[in-house]
Amino acid sequence: MALAMILPAMAATYSLTAATDQTSYAQGATVAISGALTADGSAAAGLLVSVKVTDPLGNDAYTTIVTTDAAGAYSTSFEHQLGTAQPAGTYTVQATASQSGNQVATKTITYTVTSAVTVVPKITLSPSTGLVTTVVGEGFTAADTITISWGTTAIPTIPQIVSVSSSGTFTAIVSAQTATAGDYTITAADQHDNTATATFTVPDMKGATGATGAAGPKGDTGATGATGATGPSGAPGEVTTQSSDIPLTALALAVVALIIGLIAAFIAFTLRRKIAS
Repeated sequence: MALAMILPAMAATYSLTAATDQTSYAQGATVAISGALTADGSAAAGLLVSVKVTDPLGNDAYTTIVTTDAAGAYSTSFEHQLGTAQPAGTYTVQATASQSGNQVATKTITYTVTSAVTVVPKITLSPSTGLVTTVVGEGFTAADTITISWGTTAIPTIPQIVSVSSSGTFTAIVSAQTATAGDYTITAADQHDNTATATFTVPDMKGATGATGAAGPKGDTGATGATGATGPSGAPGEVTTQSSDIPLTALALAVVALIIGLIAAFIAFTLRRKIAS
């Protein structure tokens, strides 16, 4: 026991790891850093780990302090405050573990940032026809809020607040604002005036025209129309004078016919008598 008191306690041997989720990032992307701390090969829980990121110009890009969990692990993430304007090049990450204010382990790694590729904002509708569609956007400003409009009017979305991811994408569900068939414009806009449009078609919801139905029963006879007005009287006709005198020639012919008739009757009577005698 006396020997134990005389000999100094042997310090634990600490080991610290660090890594980024990617080796290269586009400007404005989120960088995730993680690692683990061990003491004599066992998890070192509850120790502080400071993380410092330096950009290619030697400026501090990010600093924080985290605590190791029960497994000795730690993690943190950040987006560069300059976004797509951050310097491109090699970034240095230095992780330092401390116990009771004393540095016990350190680890340094690097990653690169490349110039962001300019992407023209666009949206895709799936489906592009119907009454409800999913709007998928890309090329928008990371972390911005998206406004979706039907024509020129902003419309409700699912989710209610549509946020752009660190890679410039978003997804939202919207419904048609009319049941009238036709083509309509859907517009998505972020807070940096980036916009994109797509055409959405509302189909004709009316069915085909049905066959003509059977003729209905004959209706009742309508009422008799009113009597028309009496027309105007005609103009007086011309008066003609009839002669009561029988022309002389006609009278003479009548007398001759009568005489001839009497002679014929007499002759006929005489002949019958002779034949009879």
